[in-house]
Amino acid sequence: MKPVSRVSLGIFPTPLQEISAERAGCGVPVRLFFKRDDLCGIGFGGNKIRKLEYLLADALERGCDSIVTGGGSQSNQTVAAAVSAAKLGLAAHLVIPESTGPVTRNMANLAGAFLHEAENGQTNVLMKQIRAVAAGLKQEGHQPYIIPPGASTPLGALAYAEAMREMYGQAAESGIVFDHVICCGATGNTYAGVALGTKLYSPQTKSTVIAIGRRFTHKETLLKQIRETETLMGSDSHISIEDLNVHFAGGKGASEPSGKGRAAMESLASSHGILLDPYFTGKAFAGLLELCRTGEIQPGQNVAFLHTGGMVSLLGQMK
Repeated sequence: MKPVSRVSLGIFPTPLQEISAERAGCGVPVRLFFKRDDLCGIGFGGNKIRKLEYLLADALERGCDSIVTGGGSQSNQTVAAAVSAAKLGLAAHLVIPESTGPVTRNMANLAGAFLHEAENGQTNVLMKQIRAVAAGLKQEGHQPYIIPPGASTPLGALAYAEAMREMYGQAAESGIVFDHVICCGATGNTYAGVALGTKLYSPQTKSTVIAIGRRFTHKETLLKQIRETETLMGSDSHISIEDLNVHFAGGKGASEPSGKGRAAMESLASSHGILLDPYFTGKAFAGLLELCRTGEIQPGQNVAFLHTGGMVSLLGQMK
């Protein structure tokens, strides 16, 4: 693998924790493990921290003094970017929808971020405003670094290919070989890394993304992201479109909670004290339970669930 710069933001490796599949509601006797990227030690944790370790290293190497990024009203990236930039001495400019609630705003303000409002949380609207903010900063003599919503870049996917190297290494130390790895996906970038890392470091494992919303990225687009990441890594996994597995969570997408997601959240919190969020991880775990019910996940198998965080979204729902 080609050397790629990375800064230290979180505490890694994160735990690989076995939980009771029966108490979690799986309905079939499997061994269930959580890869706890919600516990990575900065801000509210979550998958964006790994991505930012690579993206912010790139920003520093390019001589940038600020970042400009954004996300929807339930975005976890905005807070992750704010605290990560603060740790490295970079100014953070966050583009958020007008509808963004007080949790995100307060956390960003605590970290010293600058907030800019967009009309709504659609990606094209956010990116237009992100570019405008960056252009304004350049006119003022700054060197801004743009991070798209979801940190969906080859560096972002690389972060999760390397996370899979970490997870499969932990499993091997305990003599465990996973049959399945499950993660959630909105843009597909995290899954691109998970699928690539799985093909590289545990090719016998089946990777599946629980897609949040019917407008999820097509497999062809996922494969394109993977190819770009392979180029960055200097590796060839020989991954094909047949290696990519997409299971739709149902519901109306990332903007609204779902009944199944809420039930999965309650089941896990009441049985193990593990918190999921209503927009992403709750729906993803509901998808895992559905795969158990349909026989896709079979008795006796070893299953890994990637907990990508989501605490900003969860807190934003509390009254």
